[in-house]
Amino acid sequence: MRGNSPAGWGSRKHRRWLRRRAGLRPPFYFQKSVIPIIIYSMKFYGELLVFVLLFITNLRVFFVQHVRRDPLVVLAPFTFIVAIFQILAWGIDAFTTLGLLIALFVLLSNFHAIFRYIERLYVDHYSSLMKVWAVFTIMISALALAATIYFAPVESNARTLKISKNQTYYKGNFRSGFEEAGPFSSKSLSFWKFAPQTAGESEAEKPIVLLSPDKRGDTVNYTPYLEQLALHGVTACSADFFSDDGQWLHSYGDKKILRRLIMVIQSTVNRQRFEAQREYYSYNVSQEYDVLIPLILEKFGADKKILLVTDFMADIAAEDFAKKNPDVIAGVFKLSDIEEYKSSGYGCIEQTDPLLAMVLGLRRDKSHKTPKLLAEKTLEILKQIQHDNTAVSDTE
Repeated sequence: MRGNSPAGWGSRKHRRWLRRRAGLRPPFYFQKSVIPIIIYSMKFYGELLVFVLLFITNLRVFFVQHVRRDPLVVLAPFTFIVAIFQILAWGIDAFTTLGLLIALFVLLSNFHAIFRYIERLYVDHYSSLMKVWAVFTIMISALALAATIYFAPVESNARTLKISKNQTYYKGNFRSGFEEAGPFSSKSLSFWKFAPQTAGESEAEKPIVLLSPDKRGDTVNYTPYLEQLALHGVTACSADFFSDDGQWLHSYGDKKILRRLIMVIQSTVNRQRFEAQREYYSYNVSQEYDVLIPLILEKFGADKKILLVTDFMADIAAEDFAKKNPDVIAGVFKLSDIEEYKSSGYGCIEQTDPLLAMVLGLRRDKSHKTPKLLAEKTLEILKQIQHDNTAVSDTE
């Protein structure tokens, strides 16, 4: 990489070259558009809200009698809208889909009641058929609510852990480059940064960890692992791409709300066929590295070393990139090589997605055993890299 770059590693001219290599159009700086990360447990609270609202909406049928208006009926369209936003924010899965379907049926069954409310018509009482339907939807909502609580993710608090977590959004694609995304513009890249609240001298000498999350997990399902790294003084970055020219499925399944679900289904139904496509995945991952590596160097300094961490899908691309750029890449660490890591390719689902964990024969884990194990193995690699660098410096 250095051999192809202009003279003056770290100079202003070189930084401009880094941005051009990544296809960036100024302004593209990490200091902008940075917001605190909404942790994966927010999805859980959204699901709770949907099912609680559905429960209340249907329960009201038994208490509304001889009233001028039934104001609680407005909860039906409101809940449906919330369920839609849940899918847009977190994608399609078992709970978001169930919430949307129940909300739709409740909305349709309350259409006449909504009309009466708008027209300010008197409500005597609800029919027996409506009450039977309400009993059914109450039971379904209660079961869904209980399942949501049972499969709740294991929460973590950045303040308690004393780490900083930020997420930055960008728009664009690999052809024309990426730039800062406005609050109402479409977003095709989210960059995540996990770091200790206060960095000491030893932390400054450590390489930056760049995780390439498997598309069956995305960064949100690797959050417990990245938090553990930050807790041990390591700055870790990750990114999720959803650009129109970064096709993985070459279908409508590449949409953000569908991609992870389809990837998970494909890998569980026919794992052998899924893994046989590893070479194909390499091209897409290489595109991502061509954007991310210059960005990280721009942010943390052109002389900073980077440890590439992968989890199956990026294994080959990371090794190829490391061979071509030995001055920048400190090494490659494959999480899938850890024998005790049973959810390889899916992330730390024992904490973030207990339902999927159960499907794969695992269980919800409050002790963070897997994230701590992955962080421990990563720290060992970082220590080995620092030891090797020290040995080379002493030799020189």
